Amino acid sequence: MKKFLPLTLALLLAACGVVQPAQQVQPTPVVQTVVVTVIPPTEVLPPTALPSPTLAPTEAPTQEPTATLEPTAAPQATATADTASTTSGSDGLQPVNVDIMLGKGVFRDITFSSDVLTLRCFPRELEVTMTAMVPEITRAELYYRVVDQPSGLYPSEWKLVGNLGTDGNGKFFTTFTAESIDPNFRGLDKAWVDFQFIAINKGGGVVGRTEKIERLVEYYKECP
Repeated sequence: MKKFLPLTLALLLAACGVVQPAQQVQPTPVVQTVVVTVIPPTEVLPPTALPSPTLAPTEAPTQEPTATLEPTAAPQATATADTASTTSGSDGLQPVNVDIMLGKGVFRDITFSSDVLTLRCFPRELEVTMTAMVPEITRAELYYRVVDQPSGLYPSEWKLVGNLGTDGNGKFFTTFTAESIDPNFRGLDKAWVDFQFIAINKGGGVVGRTEKIERLVEYYKECP
């Protein structure tokens, strides 16, 4: 019994002393996976090749304006013909179409049949026409003056020729001759004849007057 007791104690001590230390579990290493996306280089040849087929559409519009040059040339020729026919009569006279601004709101379409008037040559008279711009105008008076050329330093006084004829519908007309000019000024070799028109209503009142129409008609004693 005494031998068994020490043996049991020895076994207990051995069991207590041989306690294996717990092994530490090593952490599992985390491996991060980096995914690298490789993008293959794109070929640039196809895009650069695409504009080449578009050359044909861009060339077509540029050719169309050149084709329109021929039609635009035709109106220029007709405009020249129209201008020549309206500025020169069959008798060679040069009509004068007075600017509507000189009508000053009382008369428009003021026209002289020629820009030249002579005493002993051609033409010896002017046909004057105009249209009233105000319905109240029933009468038109013609005034003129003579201004020597080339100095223009000695204009005559304004002189009344008389009333113009009318159709009763706003149209007025008259004939102004070289003999209508005061004898004191007919002897000038060359001069200007200026005009002004007075608009009169039915009661005899002045409705308005044009601007002074100056240096549009030349007077010659002999042929120009």
